[in-house]
Amino acid sequence: MNNKKVILSIAAGIVVAGSLIAWLMLGGDKPVNVNLGKGVSAQLNASLKNSVLQREKDGKKLWEFTVAEVINDKAQNMAYLKGIKGKVYRKDGSYLDIVAEKGQAALNKNDFAVEGNVKAVLNTGGELYADKVAYNQAKELITATGHVKLVKEPYTAMGDWAQTTSAFQKLKLKGNAKVTKGGE
Repeated sequence: MNNKKVILSIAAGIVVAGSLIAWLMLGGDKPVNVNLGKGVSAQLNASLKNSVLQREKDGKKLWEFTVAEVINDKAQNMAYLKGIKGKVYRKDGSYLDIVAEKGQAALNKNDFAVEGNVKAVLNTGGELYADKVAYNQAKELITATGHVKLVKEPYTAMGDWAQTTSAFQKLKLKGNAKVTKGGE
């Protein structure tokens, strides 16, 4: 009688474990192609909430974002991000803290673009504010557009378009460009 209960308990455990594994492996959202007929088709994309995205190269972290939502669009080979907070790591060990409302990153590249109240703060000193920012990882180059403001003591630069290094050391400004020093 005891052996029968033990065997049933083990069998029940195996069924529960198998069900749990199947649910974990097969239960997530994934892209689904849907044929709507008459030559019309659509692709449903995977969506994840409260996720962490990161890119590495040669064992070194390039950037890491915590996002409220990421939508993976396989057809466009893009990840669309919402509610972005993260860090961009520089070769010299310093980093940029970045906050933005939304953005996108190509699935096969290390570059990204963010927009919506973008704020980037360099831990060694300097701040960048803009409507949109595109980052080229290989060149560590930032291109900012829309109400751009860059602060690197003792200077403040403003314009409609700016391009700078991720260390905020070289700067190009266009459109309503203005640079001030200190309180001047």
